[in-house]
Amino acid sequence: MIGIIIALLILVFDFVVSIWNAYASGYNIGMLRKSGKGGFTKVAAYSGLGLAFVGITYVLIVVLSFIAYAFQYVSIGVVEYVLALDFLVFGLMIIGFGLMITIQSIIVAANRRSFGSIAVAIWNTFAEVFDIASYVESFRGTLQIIKSDRDDRGSAYLIIIIALLIGYLITHAAYKHGINKAYTHAYKVA
Repeated sequence: MIGIIIALLILVFDFVVSIWNAYASGYNIGMLRKSGKGGFTKVAAYSGLGLAFVGITYVLIVVLSFIAYAFQYVSIGVVEYVLALDFLVFGLMIIGFGLMITIQSIIVAANRRSFGSIAVAIWNTFAEVFDIASYVESFRGTLQIIKSDRDDRGSAYLIIIIALLIGYLITHAAYKHGINKAYTHAYKVA
């Protein structure tokens, strides 16, 4: 029971942080557009947006899979397949986008040298190493689940498509809110 509670708390935390990342990425992209700056900072802002979408979708796939199983729309085998595919594809994307954000946070920490920026860089580095270690450790077993013969893969793909659509809508709404806030802020400052 404790394991389920911890898993739920992690999912909620990941979901909330991903929504925040979409908002913050929108805000950062809006401010970068107003300032005319670009380069790696712009790449990192768009990586944050990508990470937000992937994080939201990752959580939605997990939640929708278990809801579909609870209502007996899919078998436990479909849930295993969906979760394995979710882990392999979206987990790799989380690592890729996370690497860009980690590099950006280290650059910011080196330039600012403030407690907050250093703490964020340390957290991002820890999270990235943890994500890579988890991915490598679970890769072989997860791949075996994907390769095994499964019935009703259509249901699995339907869950993923629904999660992608909902994830896009949530990410887009948070991003637009952030970019609008940046434009409003930029006009107040000017």
